[in-house]
Amino acid sequence: MKKIFFAFCILAAGCSSTSIINSWRAPGATLTPEQYKKVLVVVLAKDEPARKIAEDKIVSNHKALQVSYPVFTIKELGQDTLKVKNTVKEQGYDAIVVMKLITTKAKSTYVAGSHNQAYQQNGIYYFGDYLNSSTYATDMQFIVATNVWSLKDEKLLWSGVTESTDPKKIDKLVNDVAKEIVYKMTEDGFIPGKK
Repeated sequence: MKKIFFAFCILAAGCSSTSIINSWRAPGATLTPEQYKKVLVVVLAKDEPARKIAEDKIVSNHKALQVSYPVFTIKELGQDTLKVKNTVKEQGYDAIVVMKLITTKAKSTYVAGSHNQAYQQNGIYYFGDYLNSSTYATDMQFIVATNVWSLKDEKLLWSGVTESTDPKKIDKLVNDVAKEIVYKMTEDGFIPGKK
């Protein structure tokens, strides 16, 4: 199972504009390959194409992780959670990873103006654009919750909340969230670190 979460790490390349806001681990809970051989990944998105992209990206590097979109539609996931849980258990899943966009918010930041140097052309000094005015820059922040549930024990094992700023595509958002989640799970002792 530790390979599953190291696969999340491989997904993420380059700098991340994502950080962990909060995490929690059930006392003594760990995720081991012996306990969890078949794990369902559910991304609760507003539309099926975004969900498919995110789930495919998450499961692409490990055979124990499986996508949920062939099993359930978004509508089915939102209607009867007990029915969904029973269906997942009947299909032999040991655990489920649920990722959900909690909210998006705009964050405005003040950007102070600056002074440009005068420049010379043909012996004449030009002072155009000498003073650049101040502005506000607006960034979009995405808050994503990720939960790992044990279907055997019927309890929440680990939960984390991430904040991402201005991801360009859903692939990048999923990569960045996965990278931070794996880092925090390792730090919390939920999954083993690299040896």
